[in-house]
Amino acid sequence: MDAMVTGRMSQSKKEAGNAILTQLGTNASAVINRLYDFIIEQGRLPFAEPTALDAAEIQRRIAVVDSIPLMTGNRFATMTDDEIRRERLGVV
Repeated sequence: MDAMVTGRMSQSKKEAGNAILTQLGTNASAVINRLYDFIIEQGRLPFAEPTALDAAEIQRRIAVVDSIPLMTGNRFATMTDDEIRRERLGVV
């Protein structure tokens, strides 16, 4: 026996979404079923959830970037973008 899932949204959102789903050859029921299948199988939502970074994670990421060695053998490594453009164009 099938069960019904009810959700609320604006009429305009429903119409716009249904129009796209029709173009894609599917409908809201099929999409909701696939969403539930994914959640049941994976135990998570199929899209990224925003997360806040704590101070420790920010510092860890900064350390990773800072650990990347500079290209010291490259003469452009210490130049600004404008200096590089002028050098490549031969403008002094």
